[in-house]
Amino acid sequence: MSLGLGSVIVSAFEMAPWLAAISRHKAPVFAAVGALLALNYWLAVVRPRQMNCAPGEVCHVDSPAMRLNRVLFWISIIIYAGAVMFTFAALWWVRMQP
Repeated sequence: MSLGLGSVIVSAFEMAPWLAAISRHKAPVFAAVGALLALNYWLAVVRPRQMNCAPGEVCHVDSPAMRLNRVLFWISIIIYAGAVMFTFAALWWVRMQP
């Protein structure tokens, strides 16, 4: 399994070599993504509750489109939190090795 994952990572870096340059700037990238997720929180959760849309309209807080937006937002938060924890825990673990 690890051999397959290694080949996937190598092929990803071969297809997009700029990933190596971005990986050197982990903290600013995670901070920028966090800022965009904060903006998305306002767009997906806060703003629809402040709008006066009638039930049945797409902009109404209980419309299927708005529910899908909120679900996708929370899924992206979970993925982001996992990526941040995994990245910085892995860096910490590597630094703790003798």
